[in-house]
Amino acid sequence: MQRQWLEIGAARRTFWLAPAPRPEAPLLVVLHGLGMTGQDMATFTGLARRGPDAGFAVVFPDGLDQRWNDGLRRPREKDLDDTGFITALIGRLAADGVARGGAVYLIGISGGASFAEHLARHALVESAGIVLAAGTATALSRESSPAPAAPAAMLLFEGTADPMVPYEGGEIGPPGLLGHFADRKRGEPRRVGVAVETVAADWAAVNGARAEPSVEQLTSAPGDPPVTRLSWRETGRPPVVLYRIEGGGHGWPGGPQHLPARLIGPVARQLDATGILLEMAQDER
Repeated sequence: MQRQWLEIGAARRTFWLAPAPRPEAPLLVVLHGLGMTGQDMATFTGLARRGPDAGFAVVFPDGLDQRWNDGLRRPREKDLDDTGFITALIGRLAADGVARGGAVYLIGISGGASFAEHLARHALVESAGIVLAAGTATALSRESSPAPAAPAAMLLFEGTADPMVPYEGGEIGPPGLLGHFADRKRGEPRRVGVAVETVAADWAAVNGARAEPSVEQLTSAPGDPPVTRLSWRETGRPPVVLYRIEGGGHGWPGGPQHLPARLIGPVARQLDATGILLEMAQDER
């Protein structure tokens, strides 16, 4: 995997590019969470290897200060154009023949998931599919665009006991005084997340899917949290599928338990989020 860069205004922005399987392959844009880098996200997901093996070009952008600015927060850095960075990066890879032009797949965890949802909801990036893990839409983003601007397939992997991004909606970040102190130190307002199933219903509606999902209890490996799959599907329309991890925490399913479960909750180690998203992307391309 190569670290590369491009210039956005006065800033040099970096990204990690996996070896492309062929010229003009469909593109996965993979967005890390707070405190991570693109390289970390490659390790978490395994997409630097598994994506090209499945026929996709894969890029892992780096957020400045290891986070993302969706234009609705970080008042001290209003000129930091992360949306411009992502759109320029997609254009650069298409111009170089690494990836094909047109719709891409946006994949994110935590704050990267919120940013991916924002880019797709507001049609700031043309999206064929969106994958959110341990993350949801922010209330501010949804208030400014209550309905997503264009249909796209969606996958969500969300733990019902995630202490950082509440499943039922609410303040995002470490709970209690620790989270408020961190936000005040950064000079930011506290972010508020939208309930996960509300976000799924938003996308199901714009995709033209039925209002009520089908519900299936999946077989879980011993020691893993139980998983319920909710699916909003309509023939010929992009699907919305939510993997609800009962009692699950803040992480990438199938990835590492990167912090103790007492801090972030248990990560579903046997639920292969990477394999599931690659299967969706292959079906939708």
